[in-house]
Amino acid sequence: MVRETNLTVFPIIAVIILAVLNIITQPVEAKTEPIIGVYYFPGWYRAAGDPSGEYSEWRSAIMKAAVPRPLCGFYNDADPRLWEYYIRWMTTHGIDFIAFDWYYNAGQEYLYESLDRGFLQSKHNEQIKFCIHWCNHGGSWWRKPLDQSKSATIAMTDILCARYFHKPNYLRIAGRPVLMVYDVNTLLNFGGQSGVRETLAAMRRHVRSKGYRGLYLVAVYAGSSPEYIAMLKNLGFDAFCAYTYCWIRPPSVKWDTQAVPYADIAEMLSAYLYPYLQRVGTRAGIPYWPSTFAGWDDRPRAGIEKAFLNIGTTPQAFEKMFRSALNHVNPSSPVVLVEAWNEWGEGACIEPSKLFGFEFLKAIAKSLRKKALWQETPTPQEISSWSVLTPEELKVAEENETKPWPGKTPNWAQMGKSFDAPEVKMPYILDFTSNGLPVEKLTLNNTAVVEQTAEGTLFETTGHDPMVIVCPIQVPTHQIKRIIIDGEVIGSIPEDPMQREIELFWTTGLIPEFTQFASGTCSWAESPNPSISISELPMWKATGTPMTGLRLDPCSGPGLRFRLRRIVLSGE
Repeated sequence: MVRETNLTVFPIIAVIILAVLNIITQPVEAKTEPIIGVYYFPGWYRAAGDPSGEYSEWRSAIMKAAVPRPLCGFYNDADPRLWEYYIRWMTTHGIDFIAFDWYYNAGQEYLYESLDRGFLQSKHNEQIKFCIHWCNHGGSWWRKPLDQSKSATIAMTDILCARYFHKPNYLRIAGRPVLMVYDVNTLLNFGGQSGVRETLAAMRRHVRSKGYRGLYLVAVYAGSSPEYIAMLKNLGFDAFCAYTYCWIRPPSVKWDTQAVPYADIAEMLSAYLYPYLQRVGTRAGIPYWPSTFAGWDDRPRAGIEKAFLNIGTTPQAFEKMFRSALNHVNPSSPVVLVEAWNEWGEGACIEPSKLFGFEFLKAIAKSLRKKALWQETPTPQEISSWSVLTPEELKVAEENETKPWPGKTPNWAQMGKSFDAPEVKMPYILDFTSNGLPVEKLTLNNTAVVEQTAEGTLFETTGHDPMVIVCPIQVPTHQIKRIIIDGEVIGSIPEDPMQREIELFWTTGLIPEFTQFASGTCSWAESPNPSISISELPMWKATGTPMTGLRLDPCSGPGLRFRLRRIVLSGE
């Protein structure tokens, strides 16, 4: 994925396969087992007639680093011959479809040659499905300002219909071509929720006018907010998934760490996040596509100082994650996604490499009980024939493999220990009226106290990431069944879901610092009395006991006035 900045807020995707004959002859909806998909980053081609001179990340990043090194070399992936290997590797190891990153804005296309001149020109491309993953985020590669208005999006839909949707191997669910959208927040900049709802509906109408049954729209969202997921359903999306979860911080590391243990993330996804998102999606009426990923290491692209790493990435930890994803598909849309085939600049690659060989693909095949695996590799002559690099550059790249390649150490968080605390009378009430907690006992960040009266404390947020912190308390977590916010927004509730979402963080004997691991969300739109049911918190039991502090983040930015009367820890 091409990104304008080094660190972006989450985004991810993966899938399962049938026999090649079934992929060609049966519609997706006839399959009862999971469908496996893999993201593909199409940034490795060279322009026709320019075998070595065009800008390429092979030159700007990968060849300068010690790793990674694909088994296919520094290839031109607009060469159909390369795809003959890819297709056989994918299909025999259990991958059903490829989700191509596809860049389009205001009439300009970017990084499409790998799909159009590579995959679609290969002899056996119809043996595997494909779909478009619209990368709609901004970047310096666009010549015009972003335009995702209804008219601009309909113009894009015309291109998709003419070029891709009619292909016999284009992925369809319920007979509808699948279109994935990378950044819903960017889309929301063009008309808000009502505007996006109408844009997506207009796209569906337009596609039906071309003779298709409609569109199957998939939102790419790597968060876990129930309200945001419900919004995706309300906008008109048919399913949601992630691009990557590499940014998740387990409780063992601090939020500002630049290195996170991959196995810890795999454990969190497997044990907590997949079952939680499956439940939330089912309740909201929008299927979740469990999304796996093969690590993150953007040292080649970002440089060692700015890089973010998942340390200790192994095919074995990936296999655990993938097996859990298989167990948490939605039967109505049973898709699993893998990020990614070839994100060499970001270190998420299941494509065979010198470091791991076929081990990531074998982990998928083993999980799916695939036996007839094809693992032949290109000859040195083939690798040389499609190499983007010159012989001189290849020599430099080989020398760079022997140079030191420093990693990073996680910024470990302070960890405590759970302990038994006396049970308290329930409900346990934190009183924000003038008869309760004095404002001097509160810790505030980018939040001001306007007044405190018998009706509660009136606050106003003044900057990014506002918060109200209450410490110390001591309540055994097994007594808490629901956390209730007795309060309301003053004035109208913001339409922006991030401005009306409430985040609650808690500390415990085990986790003495506030972290995303020990947090949950609700919404001011639930007034009166927004609340969080403990049964809906995926990692509650893993956060330890007793609760020792609470932090309320009322929204994401400045300008919100809200009144708190009480925070109630309820035993019911």
